[in-house]
Amino acid sequence: MLKYKLMETLRSGLEEALRGVADDVSASLAGIPPEVFDFRKHPFSFLGKAARARFTLLLAETLGADRGRAAAVAAAAELTHTASLLHDDCLDAARYRRGLPTLFEQLGVNGAILVGDLLISLAFDRAGRAAPELQAELVHAVRRMTEGALIEENSRGRKISAADCDRIAALKTGALFRWCGLAACHLSGRREFLETCARLGEEAGTVFQMVDDVLDFEGDEAACGKETLKDIRDGKFTLPLILALNDPSAGPKAEKLLAAMLASPEADLAAATGLAGLVKAGGFAAAARAQADERVKGLLALATGLPQGDGSTALKDFLRVMGERTA
Repeated sequence: MLKYKLMETLRSGLEEALRGVADDVSASLAGIPPEVFDFRKHPFSFLGKAARARFTLLLAETLGADRGRAAAVAAAAELTHTASLLHDDCLDAARYRRGLPTLFEQLGVNGAILVGDLLISLAFDRAGRAAPELQAELVHAVRRMTEGALIEENSRGRKISAADCDRIAALKTGALFRWCGLAACHLSGRREFLETCARLGEEAGTVFQMVDDVLDFEGDEAACGKETLKDIRDGKFTLPLILALNDPSAGPKAEKLLAAMLASPEADLAAATGLAGLVKAGGFAAAARAQADERVKGLLALATGLPQGDGSTALKDFLRVMGERTA
């Protein structure tokens, strides 16, 4: 009973901290002069699921870091992530994000890119306020995220290996989670855990992306808050598709559907729908999720190398849920 009460108190504290992160993000946006950009006129969720913020706050709690400074790091991470999404939406011509029209849909390419740049500047400012030395590490993380996005962009319509797919995920998504891990560890002063926190962050981000790739095939658009089958229609090779193409039985049919999809007009979804159906019916989306599940076990093993307590238990619960999510 006592342990249950302690965990409830910790969850309550996390939600309070997340509200603080949301307030921090809102205050950062409100500080932008309306003649530069009026955020109130363009409905958009600038926080989303807050997975990076949750990871940061839970790891900071595990290591005993200051909650206020950890919240500033969490806000910087979410601003960075949202900036990357605004740019991604321009690359993918995405019209729906976090349950609302994208800024690309509302403003066009120019406006969405510039707002993304604005958010990055706010993120660097928040990181520096938490600890000046964290700014340089965030710059490095953004560079790695951009490298991953460029590799992915250069690979559109071209078959890549599972190892290439893993590298893209580690860069594009893992780099920011890695920064969150390093920042939480830095704030705690527990330098002996730096390597563990960096590995935990990068691997957590990679798993998060793996599950996202599965949800592009089997997720519900309303629950996910964005278009599904977007990756496959954009010619991106994610793990479920790679597994199908490499399968001796399903591969030839998948290759034909893929060729038809890449050759068909963008408005023609028949081949993409057929390919997605093959991936799901053949169990390849489930197989990709199973690989993510195995990597979650590795995450939990890494987490056992951190100080154990209620904070560690909550962190492990978060990592499990992250791997199981359906939206």
